[in-house]
Amino acid sequence: MFKFFLGICFLAISTFSFAEPQTWYFVRHFEKQSGDNPSLTSQGKSRADNLAKYFADKPLTAIFSTEYNRTQETAAPVAMLKMLKTQHYDPRNLSQFADQLKSKNHLLVVGHSNTTPQLIQLMGGTLFVIAEFDFGVLYIMQKNGDKLGVSESIIPL
Repeated sequence: MFKFFLGICFLAISTFSFAEPQTWYFVRHFEKQSGDNPSLTSQGKSRADNLAKYFADKPLTAIFSTEYNRTQETAAPVAMLKMLKTQHYDPRNLSQFADQLKSKNHLLVVGHSNTTPQLIQLMGGTLFVIAEFDFGVLYIMQKNGDKLGVSESIIPL
């Protein structure tokens, strides 16, 4: 009986030790046309298709985007691949949105050059700058226990 109890304890400890980290993905919309509420350029659309390819073998439970054409078009190929509806968030209320995200796992957030760094900082990451013409960086934030890390992956054209 004692060996059985000891085995159960080891199993419980190993389960907690190897718990899957929470993972959030953040990306700034891809290359855009000019004008009010522009759509993506052909390059931006190509990169959005490649973003979907990136997620082909990764789990996603939700996709969030602002209500602008460029962010929705960036998210659309991933949403179609994963058969998820893109949910909208208000980029003027990032603090409340970050609080909502912290309890979720395996999600993609499509934002802008100013909101993506702010949102990552509100999630516990370091503030950084995305230049106006910087496109194609996917920020991968993972939290495992108290450890929080942010890495980057380039989404090609």
